[in-house]
Amino acid sequence: MLLSRRLLLVAGKGGTGKSTIAAALALLAAREDKRVLCIEVDAKGDLSHQLGADPPGFQPRVVQPNISVLQLKVEDSLQEYLHIYFKVPRLARMTPLARVFDFVATGVPGAKDMLVIGKIAYEEKRREANGSPMWDMIIVDAAATGEVLPQLRAARAMLELVRGGIIRGQVEWIDAMLTDPTRTLLTICALPEEMPVVEAIELHDRARAETKIGVGACFLNRMMPVSLSPREEHLTERLAGDGERTALARQLGGDPRPVAEGALLAQRFHHNGLEHARRLRAGMSVPLIEVPLLVAPRPGLATTRAVAAALEGAAA
Repeated sequence: MLLSRRLLLVAGKGGTGKSTIAAALALLAAREDKRVLCIEVDAKGDLSHQLGADPPGFQPRVVQPNISVLQLKVEDSLQEYLHIYFKVPRLARMTPLARVFDFVATGVPGAKDMLVIGKIAYEEKRREANGSPMWDMIIVDAAATGEVLPQLRAARAMLELVRGGIIRGQVEWIDAMLTDPTRTLLTICALPEEMPVVEAIELHDRARAETKIGVGACFLNRMMPVSLSPREEHLTERLAGDGERTALARQLGGDPRPVAEGALLAQRFHHNGLEHARRLRAGMSVPLIEVPLLVAPRPGLATTRAVAAALEGAAA
């Protein structure tokens, strides 16, 4: 379902693994022979790192077969827009005119959000010389919860301000792209913890109430997969206690208590995760996709590949 869209936005509270989920979805789409563009809105380099590459620039750079990445920067977006549509030459960073454009981008209400979403829409609209799309799919590692909603509302808000001319025509097709659920979907990331679950439900509710964008799925990331049966849990509790420990320690040549306590702690995390999953599932109108906690020897591409394997089938 998700990989059939042209544009997929991955949003959620910071630290919930948005970059890893976005990168894993890109790997899955690339395996289907799709040309994928990943756009990093926060421009921290996490998305490219999860794909095993150094941070890119504003221009798309290939980081894996069929996958390119760019970092979205507002100043570069403004200069590109002015150059393409109004033939304004690209400016050096410190020229007086450049500072005027900086003011427009950061000082005019809604302009910054419009430049962010406009760049994403521009890449979705780009075509090859033969008319075919430049990208089969665009995956956006979106801004954190508090910033992504103004960006999603920017085009609709701009339509209320601009009544005609070239800018209104551009905003209309951007709004049409965002509000078409067959082309664009918003996905939400959460962790099995109190605040990420609360923010995920709030983002879901506000996206449905305040925007026209379709919400596709919610990823509950880093779910503890360990689950002990009642008998196993009872045995582990005995191993963690003093009664069984001395004799068993002699047989094993070491104290079994740290291992038993670790298993019991993982079991508590597992039960806690199930409670948060139930709450999140009850608050969502879309499928909840659980992603197990994965420990890779080197965080980065190895972790992303493991997450992609866990998502395979659920995100198709």
